[in-house]
Amino acid sequence: MVYLSQLLNKDIYYRGQKYGSISDMAVSTNYPTPSLSKVVIRRHGQKFTVTPSAVDFHRDKPVLISENTPFLPYDEKDFYLNEDLLDKQVIDVNGKRLVRVNDILMESNGELKVVGIDIGASGIIRRLGLRKIFRVASKILPWQMIEAFDYQTGDITLNISQNKLNSMDPSEVADILEKLGVKERLGVVEGLDAGRAARAIEEANTRTQEAILEQLPPGSLKSIVIKMHLAPLADLLHIINPLRIKEILSFIGRERAQKVENLIQFANDTAGGLMNPNFVSFDGGITAKEARVSLQDQKKPEVLLVTNGNQKLAGFVYTKDLLDCDPLALLKDIIIERKFVYPQVGFRELIKMFSQYKLRALPVVDSDKKPIGVVKIDSILDKIEESNQGNDFI
Repeated sequence: MVYLSQLLNKDIYYRGQKYGSISDMAVSTNYPTPSLSKVVIRRHGQKFTVTPSAVDFHRDKPVLISENTPFLPYDEKDFYLNEDLLDKQVIDVNGKRLVRVNDILMESNGELKVVGIDIGASGIIRRLGLRKIFRVASKILPWQMIEAFDYQTGDITLNISQNKLNSMDPSEVADILEKLGVKERLGVVEGLDAGRAARAIEEANTRTQEAILEQLPPGSLKSIVIKMHLAPLADLLHIINPLRIKEILSFIGRERAQKVENLIQFANDTAGGLMNPNFVSFDGGITAKEARVSLQDQKKPEVLLVTNGNQKLAGFVYTKDLLDCDPLALLKDIIIERKFVYPQVGFRELIKMFSQYKLRALPVVDSDKKPIGVVKIDSILDKIEESNQGNDFI
């Protein structure tokens, strides 16, 4: 017998070298004592899902049999033991009561099968590594005696209509998503319209964002990712399964995919990682009136980048100032800021520039001084808040 807690986060080896660690396991939910259907390995910050036959669990240290093992896609029929079940409350069918899943018991008879859950204090003690100090008997509930798919998790009961969900602020929906298990979480996301789902996902914490984008069925995934902003999407692609990355990039179109790939190459605490690759630029030789006409049928950006005849950045103007100037004035003559940064500039320097010059936006340029994005003050403030919450403020 082996418990899930004894395998989670355990190092897995290949040819005597550490390859990664086990982050989750999945079972098919259609059997009374289900066998493992997938093993999730985390390596270099990314998750890879492989068949259990690719892993030898019968040694002191789990071993990956072949580095060329094909990665498996997410399947909505899978039930993930860590993400879906551990620490959740489920129904004890026999006792008609809610119980908390503190650990999961598996037997090894040629293959690993789930046989029950530990609902006692022993499960918590085992996970804390305190078994040598505290001796508490396990309290095992057989798998057949539980209903693991009730839409309840913790103290939350999911009973929200689609209309109610779609009327909530995205940050409120994000709070709900962070507290739910995967099955319930996907139910909420698929009950939202695509645009609101995209905003809610962007507001959620990284773990929740990653889980949703990994596990959404292709149809829902496509409708949502094409509504997401590129910068937060690029941040997530550092940690998502490579198979899913390829799928997401195919959904959002070649032009947007190229912008996302450009963002991925920069750390998220640099100008390149924080910039928005969507911006509006005009040649400095056109008039303010011509620029206004061009903006009539689109959402007004906060800033307009102004370029010279070689498409190099000359400076920028705030859109609101464009409305107050002489309509016949050339854009190059009404530029109010000429500051810019290169994508490798770090966060400390960005804060200094925004503070010293009281900026609301700052263009980012490549080595040829051609604009590739804009860092906005909102991104700076969000990063400061994120750093404070993580107690790693610059």
